[in-house]
Amino acid sequence: MGFSAAATAVAAVVSAAAATYSSVKQGEAQSAALKAQQQQQQQREQQLRTRALQDEAARREELVSNLSTVSAIRAGRGLSQISPTALVIRDDITDDAMDSMLTSRLNILNGAESERLGAIQSGNAASTALTTGYLKGGISLLDYGAKQFAGSGSGLANSDPNFQGTYGGKRVSYLPNTGSKY
Repeated sequence: MGFSAAATAVAAVVSAAAATYSSVKQGEAQSAALKAQQQQQQQREQQLRTRALQDEAARREELVSNLSTVSAIRAGRGLSQISPTALVIRDDITDDAMDSMLTSRLNILNGAESERLGAIQSGNAASTALTTGYLKGGISLLDYGAKQFAGSGSGLANSDPNFQGTYGGKRVSYLPNTGSKY
């Protein structure tokens, strides 16, 4: 093997190693970014759940305050607190406040659920990105190995796409860039 052939072989090894390293690092970087996104979504989910509880507590305080105000006004005018009119007013105020509270809580919790589902998707995507990086790295190594094997004079295949030969008594050909024999 001359200097030129040795240099070519070294360049091929370095190229395969660089491609493998690059694929793995790219997958790791994408995975890390997606995991960071997942954590942010989980934090936003928790913040929204806390906000829903705080909003409900504030609305309950407002309801109690409104009912107290109505009772004070009625008492100041000398009206009964248990008359049918007073009970209807109290029920209307309570029903409106509870409907509003429930609607607000559900809207906030829907946002939290959306963040939770997004976090799950980001986590799955992070796992996929990492796996893809390692698979691409492995494919780079396999491709290099297949090319080396094909060029070793084994007679199984070569890099000529028109190659036709036999292996185990069967006709085979080389599929470029895959190292596969069929």
